[in-house]
Amino acid sequence: MKIEMGESLVYSWLRHVKCCQVVQTNWKVSSQWKLYHEDMLRTLMETADTRFSEKYGYKIFKKNASLAQILSQGECDAIGISLHDGIPTIYATEVAFHEAGLNYGSKDTTTMKVVEKIIRTAMCLLGYMDCTDAEIAFASPKINPSVMNALTPCIEDVNHIFQAQGLNFQGAVIANSDFNRLILSPIIGLSNDVADTSELFLRSYQMYKMFNV
Repeated sequence: MKIEMGESLVYSWLRHVKCCQVVQTNWKVSSQWKLYHEDMLRTLMETADTRFSEKYGYKIFKKNASLAQILSQGECDAIGISLHDGIPTIYATEVAFHEAGLNYGSKDTTTMKVVEKIIRTAMCLLGYMDCTDAEIAFASPKINPSVMNALTPCIEDVNHIFQAQGLNFQGAVIANSDFNRLILSPIIGLSNDVADTSELFLRSYQMYKMFNV
């Protein structure tokens, strides 16, 4: 199985910072799961497609893609469930680490890809987990200013669409200094307290510290 360091970092972050008792990486949709809220999902897909096409010239979903096709491709780098007083809080996080800065192609293509990932994740949570309340984040340690400037209004639009559909999803991008402050630094600060060999990011950092004290 492929090991991705960003996913390992987010796994540790969900467990120890967000206090999720259940965390799964590489979460994928199963064709055997029951689908909920099909009409709402179709409305969400069409609304997002129209908004981003008319406002930005972005085609979020592939031309002529059906709802079934979009959902069948659903996956998320890490999903965590935090239970307190019997009430679940769900965190869904995509993570990407590109050394020169997040890059899926052009600035517009990169922006569209991030928006698509957040909306598709929301659709999968709604459709297969019957969930209407979750924090959905795209995390990257480095996103160049031009891409961040394009992403900021797009994420606002994503959240407006969620709200208009009566959904309590909150989409966000965690990048640059926020990535360090919210994800990386808290995990490094906990490194002395965690001794789980399955948490590869933490184990690699602990090895690094052995020779760099």
